[in-house]
Amino acid sequence: MFTTRAQIMEALSRVGRRLALADAREYALLICGGSALSLAGLVDRPTRDVDVLGTVKSSEAESLATEDLPEEVLQAAQSVAMDLNLQVDWLNDSASVLHRLRLPEGILKRAHRHEFGPCLTVYVIGRQDQVALKLYAALDRERGQRHLRDLDAIGPTPVEMDFAGHWLLDRKTSLDFRRAIRKIVETLGFHNLPVFNAEKPKPLRPQSKTKSKNIKRREK
Repeated sequence: MFTTRAQIMEALSRVGRRLALADAREYALLICGGSALSLAGLVDRPTRDVDVLGTVKSSEAESLATEDLPEEVLQAAQSVAMDLNLQVDWLNDSASVLHRLRLPEGILKRAHRHEFGPCLTVYVIGRQDQVALKLYAALDRERGQRHLRDLDAIGPTPVEMDFAGHWLLDRKTSLDFRRAIRKIVETLGFHNLPVFNAEKPKPLRPQSKTKSKNIKRREK
């Protein structure tokens, strides 16, 4: 369990140091969740792990891969777990399931970069994307209240919340899903976001007198 930002930084620094001592290749990770909130200085609360969204591939343009965490990184993290009395899976890629949603466009460009030695770089998702992912996580029946509290603590702006709403609703979704998102958004005090105004059905145009007469004639 991490209770401070400094503890998260220390654990990641140790992973980076172990990778360097093992003469490992360079790795870059994109993280989200409670540890990312802490590293970004947005929310100060305990968290049990560091959630990895994916590995960052560097070429001409950086891109995000959904592959499993590299074995070298996992081994280094497990050694650090023993050093600091952490759970063995404190660094994990369980958050990679979010890729099925299609992550917000530009998420990597908005991330903040941290260097932990020559072999480890960690990207922390930006505030706007924290709001978006937390809005989705707030739907969770078991842990939704915790994510809702995180959202409230972040204090999102109307623009950030509207971005999150569009990310979740600009796709084929069920009516129940849309209602659930709207309920969360309104719980946080946002009642007139453009994303929901766009959902209002267009009013039916009144029929002209000529069309009405023609309909009555056909009925006769």
